[in-house]
Amino acid sequence: MSDSSSSNCCGNSGYAFAHLLLRLWVGMRLFMAGLDKFRWGNGATTTFGLENYPKKTEPLAKLMADNSFLPEAACKGFAASIGYVLIPVGIWVAIGICTEFGLLAAGLVFLALGFGLAALPDDTEVVTNIGLSVLIVAAALVTSKAKTFSLDGILARKKSA
Repeated sequence: MSDSSSSNCCGNSGYAFAHLLLRLWVGMRLFMAGLDKFRWGNGATTTFGLENYPKKTEPLAKLMADNSFLPEAACKGFAASIGYVLIPVGIWVAIGICTEFGLLAAGLVFLALGFGLAALPDDTEVVTNIGLSVLIVAAALVTSKAKTFSLDGILARKKSA
């Protein structure tokens, strides 16, 4: 009994599509989380700007310092920089430049976020979400040989042509 109907259909495009979806999800998640650090307000009153960044991140740093064992200076330093890390890493992953290193950077960013959140007393749901994100990054890394739809893949095809 053969299973030729499912295995000969599309070649390796299934892996390429899976990798594309995983990579875009990771990139979008990081980019949007970073962009949110520059947002203030809701609905029609929403503004985005550098002036919003400390309004958004300083309370988070205080919350972390007050409710965890992490030193206040470390919380403030992390909060002051994470938005500026999330956006470029998200773009890096979504475009697919040096794909494996971009995904490694994304995984390390998620681990850093998870470390801080794990230091909070009631962290189950948030740490679970970060853990799921790390698993998605790992799946994107596993499928990175099929990076047809990345800038790496496009450049490799042009080089070999």
